[in-house]
Amino acid sequence: MNTMTMSPPAETPPVQRWSARRWATRIGLFLAYAFVSLVLGALGFSIVLTLLAAGAGTVVIWIGLPILVGGVLTAHGFATVGRALGSSLLGADLPRPAPKQAPEGAGRARRLVTPLTDPQSWLDALWILANFLLVLITFPLALTWAVGSLAIIGGPVSTLVLDRVLPEDDVNGLGALLGAPEQYQLALDIVLQVAMGLFFLLTVGLLVRGLSAAHRGLAHGLLSSRYETQQRLLRTQESRAAGRAAESTALRRLERDLHDGPQQRLVRATMDLARAESLAGEVMRQTREQLGLTLDDLRRLSRGIAPPILVDRGLAAALTELAAISPLPATVQCRDVELPEHVEIGIYYVVSESLTNAAKHSGAQQVHVDVARIGDDAQVRIQDDGRGGAEMRTGGGLAGLAGRVASLEGTFTVTSPVGRGTQVEAVIPCAS
Repeated sequence: MNTMTMSPPAETPPVQRWSARRWATRIGLFLAYAFVSLVLGALGFSIVLTLLAAGAGTVVIWIGLPILVGGVLTAHGFATVGRALGSSLLGADLPRPAPKQAPEGAGRARRLVTPLTDPQSWLDALWILANFLLVLITFPLALTWAVGSLAIIGGPVSTLVLDRVLPEDDVNGLGALLGAPEQYQLALDIVLQVAMGLFFLLTVGLLVRGLSAAHRGLAHGLLSSRYETQQRLLRTQESRAAGRAAESTALRRLERDLHDGPQQRLVRATMDLARAESLAGEVMRQTREQLGLTLDDLRRLSRGIAPPILVDRGLAAALTELAAISPLPATVQCRDVELPEHVEIGIYYVVSESLTNAAKHSGAQQVHVDVARIGDDAQVRIQDDGRGGAEMRTGGGLAGLAGRVASLEGTFTVTSPVGRGTQVEAVIPCAS
């Protein structure tokens, strides 16, 4: 019997009713934001623009570099205050992008100029200019509408007070200017002031909402848009790392299965056939040879995936074992460095295939393998003294190695002049 489950309807957010208090609070908060932004904008604009102009003008004599750095760092400080103001007074979500860091081991000069290479530094400076120009427009508008909305009460009251206080000849309101009869001038003044105040009162909320949206959009675009890009990149890197970890786990499981399952059974079958060979003659001998070839293929396959020694004892021990079983005399220099697991597997695969290719095609007398970490990259070089002339052809072993390294976002080069040996080099980023 088919059954059908009904999912509960999605809850809709409650509709907020209009509230005079919330309406007035929004207007007051925007006026506070605009006033503070006007003051800080004038200060930040003058300081940052002065520093950047002075730094750009003197950069040819090097003293301009620290001045430029001071300018962008000052802009960064004003932008930090701007994010806080936007979050607290406008309700904007303005997270701060991660600053660009100098490379590990960089010198003092490189660390000094790193803020100049950070795109966010210049976006902060641009925000100071753009927000200052914008607030020069938005603050007078909002203030005019807020004061004008008060005329709905203040206008009639002030007109009545002035009519009682001032001499009759000094009272000249809108009614008099419009040529209304004298007995109707006071009433006309009050009606027009109430109408004008009502217009400002009914539109000040919409105006402030639009002006707030303009400031929030500008701040988000210049101060926080790179944060979202960084978060997307971080999620992509985490997803890729998780996928590679899962792939490595599956490869290790497959390798263990190959070593502990079919290989052991084939070894046992080979031993049993060896004992029975005298009874079965030539047929048994040929069968044992085929099983031996199959066992060699399985061992070769398991070495191509990831041998237990790589997992248990590290890359240096695994490469030393490769050199020991290589048909060519091979030496390995592998410095004691920490590398991610997928990078170690990639290096092992490159060395394994390169040693096999050298033994088959190079005619070399010896091979040297060198592995090192340079900054954020792992580098492996395989150099032989053979006849050279190696080329990367589609479908060939070198092309397969290039594809394997490219999948790790690395670079793969082959240098093989005729008569001068072959050098295979792979550089794999450790953060790939």
